[in-house]
Parts: sequence; C-alpha cells; structure tokens
Amino acid sequence: MKKFTVSPDWQEEIWYNFKRYKFQFEGHSAWVAIPDTPAGDGRWSWCAQWAEAFVERVGTLDLLARGFHHAHIDVFDTKCNAEGLEIMRKFHDFLVSCGLADKVNLIGMSWGGYFSLRYATTYPEKIRAIYLDAPVCNAADPDESAAERVADISRMYNLSIDELKKSELNPLNRIKVLADYQIPLFIATGEDDQVVKVATNINLVEAELKKYNIPYTIIRRPGWGHHPHGFDDRSKLVEFHEAAIK
Repeated sequence: MKKFTVSPDWQEEIWYNFKRYKFQFEGHSAWVAIPDTPAGDGRWSWCAQWAEAFVERVGTLDLLARGFHHAHIDVFDTKCNAEGLEIMRKFHDFLVSCGLADKVNLIGMSWGGYFSLRYATTYPEKIRAIYLDAPVCNAADPDESAAERVADISRMYNLSIDELKKSELNPLNRIKVLADYQIPLFIATGEDDQVVKVATNINLVEAELKKYNIPYTIIRRPGWGHHPHGFDDRSKLVEFHEAAIK
C-alpha cells in the first residue's frame, strides 16, 4: 500500500473539507489535496490550470471522496514552453517520490487542456487518462478570437505562427502519441464557445483521435459557451477516471 509523505514545511489548510498542503516547487506555487481515505494505490488527479475554478463540477471532489489525491502547480506564465514542461515533469516525479502512482489522470479546462495535451504528448508514459473541457488544443489557432493567446505562445516558444503550425511543440501535431499508449480521453465541449472555438481546436483533435483509433468519449453541448466547465451529473466522468485505474 502506497502512503503519501507530507513535508513538515508545507502549509496545511482545509479545502472543501479536505486537507490541502501548499508549498513552493521550482519557484512556482503548488499544492496537493489529500483524501480522507486514500485508495492505497497512489491514484491521483492533476488539474493543469484553473484548479480553483468549477471544483465541484469537474469531478475533483468526487475523486477525492474515492481515494484520489489531487494536485496542481501554477506554471501558467510559461504557457507550457520547454521550461514549463520541465517543471511539470519534475513536479510529477517529485510527487511520485512522495508516494503517488507513476501515472496520473489529467484534468484540462480551457488553457489547462493545452497544458494537458502538451504534457501528455511529451510524457505519455506518465498518463492514465485525460479529461478535457472546452480545451485549447491548437498553438496556431487561426481564429481571430485566439489572436492574443497565439501571440503569447509564439512569444514564449520563440517561434513564428507559421512555425507553430508545423511544430511538434504544437500538441495538435502530436496526437498520434496518445494512440501509441492508448490513453483514453473524456471530452466536453460548448458548441457555441466563442473563447476557444471548437472548429479550430477540439474538432481537429477529434479528427486525429478517429484517425488513430484512440479511445474517447465526447459530450457536445449545443448552445453552450465556454463556461461553465464540468457537469451537474458527474457520474460518467467519475466512472471514466476510475476505469482508467483498473
């Protein structure tokens, strides 16, 4: 049975009735929430971005109640460039050294979807499953609504937009990696999303998922915008996360 080791230097607090420990890692704010009754196999989820948003709707508390640990590190300022990706890898390895399982279930909302896909397509051996909700998927999204987002990525990656279209640093160009490891995905969209357009993001990913026969479930919600993320009824989402452990 795996037991998670908490450092005495970490700051303890109560978060949604669970213990949460906050600390600095590689100069970035990080935390881990602890289940009251750990499953014993080190299972854990990791919200890549906006970890304080829609917590009750995206299954985090349901997973904690089922013995998952839950983690987050804030590397948003890197836009998951090489530096940010390396910090995420080190954070992952550190939590494994503390007693968590080698593989994690990722939760990716909006920008967190981009971070999740970047991480999973770079380190697929570390991933059990991915939940994407209204995800940014395309580093070179041509829609005018994405201009600021794409400019940030271009600047942080030191690549032109034309270079991003072809680069393997764009997760859209590396979806086949998920097929090699048969990593399942659970996806939610708002079909009227004006912040992250489905046509230039998740629709392109779904085409790749179909091409490479990657297991996935997609819930498309007509008339739904970018928010709120998550679900009133999270039973299917929780089943998805638990099934990936078995």
